[in-house]
Amino acid sequence: MRGSLARLMASAMLWGLTWGLLWSVLAPYLKGLGYTGSEYGLVGATSVLSGALFTLLGGVLSDRYGARPTLAVGLALESAAMALVSTGSPSLVAAGFFVNGASNGLGLVAQQALTARIGSDRELHYTFSYVSAASTLGGGLGSFLGWAPVLASRHAGIPLLEAYRYSILLASILPLAAIAPLAGVEERLQARQRGGRARLRGILGRLGRGFYVAAGIDALIGFGAAMSVHNIDYYFAAKYGVTSAQLGSVLGAQQLAMALLMTRMPGLAERLGGALRVYILLASSSLPLLVAITLIDSFPLAAGLYLVRSILMNVANPLFTAFIMSLVPSEYRGTAAAFLSISWTVPAGIGRAVGGWLLDRDLELPLRLTAAIYAAALASLALAFRARQGEARKGRGREAIDHPGGLLPLVGPAEGPGHPSPPRRGGDRQEG
Repeated sequence: MRGSLARLMASAMLWGLTWGLLWSVLAPYLKGLGYTGSEYGLVGATSVLSGALFTLLGGVLSDRYGARPTLAVGLALESAAMALVSTGSPSLVAAGFFVNGASNGLGLVAQQALTARIGSDRELHYTFSYVSAASTLGGGLGSFLGWAPVLASRHAGIPLLEAYRYSILLASILPLAAIAPLAGVEERLQARQRGGRARLRGILGRLGRGFYVAAGIDALIGFGAAMSVHNIDYYFAAKYGVTSAQLGSVLGAQQLAMALLMTRMPGLAERLGGALRVYILLASSSLPLLVAITLIDSFPLAAGLYLVRSILMNVANPLFTAFIMSLVPSEYRGTAAAFLSISWTVPAGIGRAVGGWLLDRDLELPLRLTAAIYAAALASLALAFRARQGEARKGRGREAIDHPGGLLPLVGPAEGPGHPSPPRRGGDRQEG
């Protein structure tokens, strides 16, 4: 298992490097092309909704043919998507965002399924945490690459918009490099059942009412996250006129801190009474900071608040993903991941477009609305599963992590990075 885990972590890190770089340069690049907040939100929504369309396909393919080849296809599509975006042509940019959504729909679900199949169920909370940490580490390093186009423009005389374009071309190469480590990953896939409808009915029966409650709360957080956090790069660029260098520094610091802290989450959940309790405590503490960002007029201060609140909102998400996977037999986990992703990406796609429209009217309103939505969602989560939290506080924290019979496994509502389509690597999914 260790060899497969290390190789999957290497692939995840390279893919994370891709989206970290994109998160830094895409908003300034598109703003330089003349995109308004509404247009930026619209192409982002195109990516998110495209991801929803391809998510179920990614789950079915992962269960039928294996998650490893499905992930490789998703990575190849990411490369093609960024090549299209780099052209700057409005129609090709739109096509690139659509293909990016397809990449995430196939690849991210396959990555989750593959992570769930490289070790035993008792190791899920560790495998998910370490793969997520590797991806987040790559995202942090990639975000700091946002300095590259700015420095190239200053010292080599390259127009800044062209430097952004070259950075996006670089990002089209990195996903291809992420395919190579997958060759050594051993996927423990049991005999596959045929008959998709029977498989879907079986999974739905296993998840039960608790799954639907969690998925509904997850959808609400997805809408709120996409409305503001997925557009935060455009928000900072519009309000403070920052470049990819400043954005990359903020986002890179966030990802590096999260990569370190994610590896500590399994032990923290065991000590503090279960993942649900830890998630609600951390996520709730982020809400005042989200509102505070809208009340100040200093980029360094706003960036510091954003950094801390993003960590609090997202750092515990891998635990929840591990929980929900532990409820489902290994051979069905691709389809299970697809259901969960769809429950988040559809409202997130709508929220992305709504948030972009609001940005053109009131820069601060999307963040404030998101804080209210998060508060309602977290309160609902606490009320819906308060009995399970009580069980965990009485000493069942470890059982809750290792066994589906303890604290009810949930997928943690996640925000997700703000590049074309938020990866389901974790709060804001992993919001932010």
